[in-house]
Amino acid sequence: MNSTTPTPRLRDTWLVRRSEALALLAFYLAFSAAWFAVGWLLTHPLKDSWIVHTDQSVSEWFVKQRTPGLNSLSFVGSMLADTVVKIVVTAIVAIGMLIVWKRWLEPLMVAVTLVLEALCFITITTLVNRPRPDVPHLDTSPVGSSFPSGHTGAAVAYTAIVVVIFWHTRRRWIRVLAVAVAVILPVCVASARLYRGMHFLTDVVFGALLGAASVTATAFVLRRSAERRGESVGAEDPADAPAIDLVHT
Repeated sequence: MNSTTPTPRLRDTWLVRRSEALALLAFYLAFSAAWFAVGWLLTHPLKDSWIVHTDQSVSEWFVKQRTPGLNSLSFVGSMLADTVVKIVVTAIVAIGMLIVWKRWLEPLMVAVTLVLEALCFITITTLVNRPRPDVPHLDTSPVGSSFPSGHTGAAVAYTAIVVVIFWHTRRRWIRVLAVAVAVILPVCVASARLYRGMHFLTDVVFGALLGAASVTATAFVLRRSAERRGESVGAEDPADAPAIDLVHT
């Protein structure tokens, strides 16, 4: 926005109205149905297939690699996307974005992604009710179902922060760093969940896909809403709306 454009009131930048809520609801239903179908296949027609046998073999392999040091490291990796941690991180990041940009687009991108992923996860894991791997578990969980991995999904959902970064800077090193973190974090979390015996390989794969789908759907809905209301989305806008640098040199 240029200096001659009055700053809109915060309430006027709210982007989730009826049409956006319906679109997000449609994505929630579609994702839940698709991932339930995969989970049902794994627990019924494919329960004796090579896929499930490979799942169990991978879980047993991770158990054989356990050491006191790796146990500690895997605990840290698992906690990176623990329920309390992801809620606190999302809240802090969203509030910070609201303060910096004084509009709802950026904080909603982060918060709605987490909510969409979490709602889908709760629905899917409850309906599928896949038993956890038949190996010693290093964690306990109030959720007894294994499919999909909520921790891995949440770790990928953090990529919503990367989307916001891409909206606001064209600096290559910042983008590369953001993408690197967005790749490394889910790998660490997924590996930790496998190592600690809490999930099968297919659980973390489809958990990651759920997180990615949630990021994509949220970005699609919110960006369209912002553009309809005439808001500048950021660095991917035309050249006459220059990007905002997150870091000044």
